[in-house]
Amino acid sequence: MFKRTKLKLIFLSVFFILLYVIYIFSHKYLVDNYVSIETIHNKKNIKNLVKNISIQSQFLNSTIHTYSKWDDAYNFLQGKKPNFQKRDFRNSVESLKILSLDFFIYTDNDNVIKFCDCKKNDTVKTLFNETKKLFLNKDEASTIITIDKNIFYVMKSSVLKTNHTGKKVGNLYVAKLLNNTIKSFTNRSFQFINLVKEKIISPDGELEFNNMKVKYKIIEDNSFIDNYLEFIDANNNYITTLKVSNYRDYIVQGKETTFIFNIIISIILAIIFYMSYRYQIITKSYTEKLERDVQRRTKELKQSNKELHELAYKDFLTKIDNRRSFFIKVQKLLKDTIFRRELVHIVMIDVDNFKQINDEYTHDIGDIVLKKFASILKKHITHNDLCARIGGEEFVIAFSDISTKEVIQKVEAIRKETEESKIILDKNRFFNFTASFGISDNKETNNIDKILHKADSYLYEVKRNGKNHIRYR
Repeated sequence: MFKRTKLKLIFLSVFFILLYVIYIFSHKYLVDNYVSIETIHNKKNIKNLVKNISIQSQFLNSTIHTYSKWDDAYNFLQGKKPNFQKRDFRNSVESLKILSLDFFIYTDNDNVIKFCDCKKNDTVKTLFNETKKLFLNKDEASTIITIDKNIFYVMKSSVLKTNHTGKKVGNLYVAKLLNNTIKSFTNRSFQFINLVKEKIISPDGELEFNNMKVKYKIIEDNSFIDNYLEFIDANNNYITTLKVSNYRDYIVQGKETTFIFNIIISIILAIIFYMSYRYQIITKSYTEKLERDVQRRTKELKQSNKELHELAYKDFLTKIDNRRSFFIKVQKLLKDTIFRRELVHIVMIDVDNFKQINDEYTHDIGDIVLKKFASILKKHITHNDLCARIGGEEFVIAFSDISTKEVIQKVEAIRKETEESKIILDKNRFFNFTASFGISDNKETNNIDKILHKADSYLYEVKRNGKNHIRYR
């Protein structure tokens, strides 16, 4: 009897010691693993949030740079182009809506507003006044400011000619509300996002954000992870602090998993190896779920980058390259041909009587004409060629690595198909439209401005002599 009792005591002692060892091991392994995953995931979410804001601001910087270095805007502020808003800025208004800008304002050198595309409310008025004061002695600047618990990215740029020459004739001010960009991370990466006015003491790390810095501090308790993101401008001045928080779901899941695991071990010790296998399956399941979440969010970020790239480098209406994209690509093309000694032909194109089409058939029909003409151009170019819309009804093509004869044949095919195409108004009404073409090449120079200027002069000679023709040399 004594031996049986002793054996039971030994057995129970070994049993409970083994359970204790397993409990300690499983608790430490599982919970610490989830803590590590949670820490990595939380820091990645912080970086993705800052990166998303940075991508938006970089895109806005490139946009304001384009609009502030624009000959039409330069001439408008000099009083040489009074119809600037109605004619040259018509297509840009749609782009501004897509960008969700709160204001887009041209001023003269004394900051008197000359053109304003903005929402009419007190917040915008206050925002513009704060932006003017903030950038009073600066020609080119950007930063984040907060007004009434709203976060805005504001920019200022001097208005110069397209080639950055000429004296400064005014300023372009732009502001975008970042609240929606930040709130898009609610439920996707963070459960709670708030704006607080608290400076961070002893930050855990620092991220670069354009010319600004973002210091962050991570505070954890049993239920929450609170992340404080402190924005600091280029002059090391405090702007604001963003508080983003999450429930500690990974820790809860880890503790629940550990508890279930140990209950099963205590009930059926004989199948410990089987339960270890189950544990691996559970761990793998959570890991795969995490990987799927990361892949999905990476895919969303790539899609966001793709959309931003489309906005920056594609014409919104015709879906072909815009002016900025064309100049980047054609300059690289011309540089490459210096070594290969290839001939590059530049074709300047203008849709004939486009203003008359708009006046007679409305701007919607005019947009259909532009999209139709862009589709004709795409049919007649290859992947080696460049095609872009660089103005209202102005298009340009760059042909490379083909002879002048082939270029003229292709351009004639475009001209002929354009002449024969029909724009259907209704069942019994339609009209045709034509285009004029000026062709130049890089035989004498690889300077794109000079090549375009020559092609442009040929184009306008065609326009003066009856339109719907081609002029080369």
